Amino acid sequence: MRPKPRSVLVLCVDRDNDVEEVVGVRTPLVGEDAVEKVAVEFAMKRPEDSDANAIFAALKMYRELKAEGGFEEVEVALVAGHRDEGVKADMRIGEELDEILASRKFDAAILVSDGPTDELVLPILQSRVPVLSVQRVVVQQSRGVEESFLLILRYLRRLLEEEKYKKYSLGVPGALIALYMMLSILVPGYVWHLLLLVLGLSMLIKGFSLDEILKRIYHASPLLFASLVASLLLIALALMTGVNRVSELRGVGVFEALGYFLLASMGEQVLVLDLMVLSLSLPLAAEVLDAVFSDKKVGFSDYGALVLLLLFRQVLLEYSKVLVGTGSIFTLLYWIALTIVVLAVLAAISTLMGKPGRAAYAKSSEL
Repeated sequence: MRPKPRSVLVLCVDRDNDVEEVVGVRTPLVGEDAVEKVAVEFAMKRPEDSDANAIFAALKMYRELKAEGGFEEVEVALVAGHRDEGVKADMRIGEELDEILASRKFDAAILVSDGPTDELVLPILQSRVPVLSVQRVVVQQSRGVEESFLLILRYLRRLLEEEKYKKYSLGVPGALIALYMMLSILVPGYVWHLLLLVLGLSMLIKGFSLDEILKRIYHASPLLFASLVASLLLIALALMTGVNRVSELRGVGVFEALGYFLLASMGEQVLVLDLMVLSLSLPLAAEVLDAVFSDKKVGFSDYGALVLLLLFRQVLLEYSKVLVGTGSIFTLLYWIALTIVVLAVLAAISTLMGKPGRAAYAKSSEL
């Protein structure tokens, strides 16, 4: 059986850092006087905010535990996160908890919260001190029509004025309205198709956190990021051109339609398959250039991959011609055989180039 805790910390968490922004006081705050002073000042400036109720609830619990005398030591503290919440808020809350626990040790803690967002910090608290209880403060509201109307207006005001909400309540609808007006002028017959496409892509990017992945790629290598963007544009252009060409055909099979899709011309002698191959080549070329500019060693496999892509372009061209009935199966087999031979040669060269390095590593290990 776990022994009864002797010292308890009553902790109130302001995850979105409203207290510092409104009152201008840095956290963490430890002690009844410091927390009470901030609570009164915060409630005077923003009485409608539920954070004020949570701070007073923490003070109330602190005084009750102190009066009951069930613990040898009881303390109250207030920590805050970041206005953007998320990882930044959790990191700062963890740092402030470490600052409190570095000066004083507590056997257990009681978390006082005004909602589920503040309770998200529970794992952070549990990793540092055992949690005895979680107290959630629910603010009672009047059920009158007038009060309900005022409450709705108050939340609408927060949606329109607070930074973390207005980008969704104003920014996203504003962007969609502006996009709708632009599309209705440029392509009036495809307004809803393109609008739904943009909305779907936005949801896809946000849902799979593709924006965060692209952000990391940009910080790691701007050149690679630019090549990926260019590749996506080339793929989109190739898809539109190929689909437009296939839509003009009547009475063709699936494989034949694939051949016409790949052979669709962009003008002069640039085909859809050329754009596809180029879109695959750009990221590889960007990695090579990035390594050269950064004075890093460029692997032989990178050059080999570019060579194989050029050969793959020719194989794809001959295969497309066979599908539409204008090519020769022998020419296709020739390019396939040549690609296999080149692949074998590249693999052999890569293996031979790697042997001295492995031998030197083995020799250094023996020494």
